[in-house]
Amino acid sequence: MAVRPDPIPAAQAAGTSLEEELAAVAASSLDQLRPRFRALFRVPVPDCLSRDMVARLIVHRLQEQRLGKLDRSLAEQVDRLGRGQESRRRFKAGTVLVREHDGVMHEVMVVPDGFLWNGGTFASLSIIAKRITGTSWNGPRFFGLRPVLKKHAPEAAVVVDDADA
Repeated sequence: MAVRPDPIPAAQAAGTSLEEELAAVAASSLDQLRPRFRALFRVPVPDCLSRDMVARLIVHRLQEQRLGKLDRSLAEQVDRLGRGQESRRRFKAGTVLVREHDGVMHEVMVVPDGFLWNGGTFASLSIIAKRITGTSWNGPRFFGLRPVLKKHAPEAAVVVDDADA
């Protein structure tokens, strides 16, 4: 008669810390991980998954259960990065964007309510770019924060970040 491997103790065991559970997963064989995977995901382990991948999925689910899932915006950002798309840049208050246009140097400071330029606060860089040029622009592209798709592109802006990292 074949001896079945002992499954990993269930997460509901009183007094089991997350660190202990993660250590138990790390020390387990694939055969020991299979029942735990099935309990957590309610499906059997797909044959194509390696022991390492099964352990990673289990650890991820345990951490979700104990610590919570990613918030929606962060999950969307991770999905975008997974598809090879660039993430949105978010500048801290105090960051200064510098752009020269028609021989005039323009400085835009990031403030909590938007962007400060020429003594006024604006909700978007596109509004500022339109005021500077007199034509519609994609603000982040105008300030060199996004790749330019055309040959005759404006020179990139200089970003000066005085905010603490």
